[in-house]
Amino acid sequence: MPDVLIDAGALGGFPEVAAYCLKHGVPLLECVSHLRPRHSGLLDELAAAVPVLEAVNLSFGSYLQRRLAGLVATVHHFTAPHVDVLDRHPVRKTARVSATAERLATAWTDAGGHPEAELGLRRGGPEVSEHSITWTWGADEALTVHHQVTSLRAVARTALTLAQRLPRHPPGLIALDDLFHALSTDPFDDHPMRETF
Repeated sequence: MPDVLIDAGALGGFPEVAAYCLKHGVPLLECVSHLRPRHSGLLDELAAAVPVLEAVNLSFGSYLQRRLAGLVATVHHFTAPHVDVLDRHPVRKTARVSATAERLATAWTDAGGHPEAELGLRRGGPEVSEHSITWTWGADEALTVHHQVTSLRAVARTALTLAQRLPRHPPGLIALDDLFHALSTDPFDDHPMRETF
């Protein structure tokens, strides 16, 4: 019996994963994109029994990019910006905007930013992915926050580190951004999952 299960499979496999974790009391690190709202009820049911870490993107840089988007939203803009979020993945990725790009755009609006970001996608180029958010003020000025992952080793390292500590966490649904925030803002935090971060 595993101490924790990491699910990075297809969306359709989640009910079977959830049933296994419920039956055996196995904590889950859930990395499947576009899980909500289709499986929200099942995810909540599972989280009532075991710790579930929901992670659309395990990259720490992606988390920082979302925080920066929220920070820009809190600043008074003398002129309303045009906002673009670009999602680039290799050609094998499905031709729809990734959950990472959607959450980046949402980080801007949830923090009070307006207007909403326009989402764009490009399929091609090298491994693994790139995401950027750009604010443009008129024709004279723009700001871009760009993040690139060139190897899945980065996210695998984070997944394994978190998986080792997830069984110590009480049952409940854990948002990755909340966990990253707790682990990166208080160097004296004695959070049970803090070690090695």
